[in-house]
Amino acid sequence: MNILPVIGHQEGALVFWKKLLALGVKEDFNNPDYILVLGGDGTFLGAERDYYHLQKPFVGVGLGSINFLLNRVIQSPEDLLARMQEENWIKFAMHGMNATITTDEKIEQGIAFNDIYVKSVDPTGVVELELETKEYSALKLKGDGIIIATPQGSTAYNRNAGGTILPLNSALWCLTGICTAKPFHVTIEQQEILVKIKRNNAVVVTDNKIFYGARELRIVPSQFKAEVCFCQEEKFEKRRYNE
Repeated sequence: MNILPVIGHQEGALVFWKKLLALGVKEDFNNPDYILVLGGDGTFLGAERDYYHLQKPFVGVGLGSINFLLNRVIQSPEDLLARMQEENWIKFAMHGMNATITTDEKIEQGIAFNDIYVKSVDPTGVVELELETKEYSALKLKGDGIIIATPQGSTAYNRNAGGTILPLNSALWCLTGICTAKPFHVTIEQQEILVKIKRNNAVVVTDNKIFYGARELRIVPSQFKAEVCFCQEEKFEKRRYNE
């Protein structure tokens, strides 16, 4: 079994990996059978962003504080290895968003599998945004910012901000205003989105990567997906609505 490990800083993560190696697992960063994430949700999101291009299945073992995107029932390296060999997973395809961010200094690229959001750098300030989609032409928003969430990410920051929860197989995205002057909670088809920052210094965050000095954000659906494996007992889709 060839594994690409992504090891978080959580207690026990490195020990877990060393025990897997002792069981005969091989470390492989080029053509693994699985991408294994040992850590929490932040570690998992980073792994998706860094290794989605390999188009290999992701398996997460929850060692963080929430472990929403990871398996919680796996308790030992032996248990994990047996499940990998059996391949009796429930698999979900997590589709990403490609972002082009124009900052004060340059144009940068990002990808997100959960969400992308725009906020003021100053926590006491507001941003003025202009949104363009098929449904909206130069829609003006004023407030703390806006969230664009995938179906996977609709249960994260988006839900906390009052956004809609989407089924994982949905072809929609959520657009949710963050404390905007006029409440803004809509769903739209996955498409090209343009967000112009009209006033105030802003940041763009793609999952957990931050781009400072943002002036414009353009989002398009990614051609890539990350296939995530869950144990049969996890009932991940039900978990999304109950937690």
